[in-house]
Amino acid sequence: MQNSTQQGPQQNPGVVPRDRAVRVVQLTDCHLGPNADYTLAGVRTYHSFLEVLQRLGADPGNADLVVVSGDIAAQGVAAAYQLFSREMRTLGLPFAWLPGNHDLLERISDNPLLPPFKPVVELGSWRLICLNTAVEDQVGGYLAAEQLAFLDASLQALQSHPVALFMHHPPTDIGCQWLDRQQVGNGAELAAIVRRHGNVKAGFSGHVHQEAQVNFAGIPFYTTPSTCFQFAAGSDDFALSLDPPAYRWIDLYPDGSHATGVIAIDNTREQVDTHTAGY
Repeated sequence: MQNSTQQGPQQNPGVVPRDRAVRVVQLTDCHLGPNADYTLAGVRTYHSFLEVLQRLGADPGNADLVVVSGDIAAQGVAAAYQLFSREMRTLGLPFAWLPGNHDLLERISDNPLLPPFKPVVELGSWRLICLNTAVEDQVGGYLAAEQLAFLDASLQALQSHPVALFMHHPPTDIGCQWLDRQQVGNGAELAAIVRRHGNVKAGFSGHVHQEAQVNFAGIPFYTTPSTCFQFAAGSDDFALSLDPPAYRWIDLYPDGSHATGVIAIDNTREQVDTHTAGY
């Protein structure tokens, strides 16, 4: 995709009428490296990211907002966020982001071409709450006390709005043993807050590099495949699958209902190395 030097950060989806459905696209686990040819598990992650963006840009439904749910970079290097910001500006859609365990929050924040982290996004009648589950120098997730307090207060203030939660780590098991050990460590505290308020209608995360739907605190919770490579579903230990890069679309309706699905890049030119033992 060609670099655009005319656009600044895209963060505000604008005023969306409350009486119409809105579309959110979730991208996750891009694992971009310091240059365009950086390879992880046999996949050139920048090239697979471009394939996803090109498919998204060709979608006639397009999106009111793109949410990038963490692990933007593979190693948190500044050059990775420069690649990311360039291509997101070229895409031209409003977007929000949240950090994952491979990201360095200060490096993202230092990039003047990226919008600041925005914990609450207004989108039509809906409110999207983005939580930071990343813990420095840890693979697994956790919600700090201030994050839980913020969520509790926000849900109380947003009682008249349906809410969707976005985070990097899932807060519950998805049936993949080695990844289940990396879920949000205090998911029970999150569940108690969600149940107490009743206006959270759905939750979405990344981290697990696969599509799953589970029940969490009485709401549907979805995990979304990576824009580069996927982990094998149901595996006890680290294992990769041949499933292609993908992204999730989410339609949010004024009555608080939603629909969602995953679009895979079946014609990807990238080939995962399933013999990779880890990263």
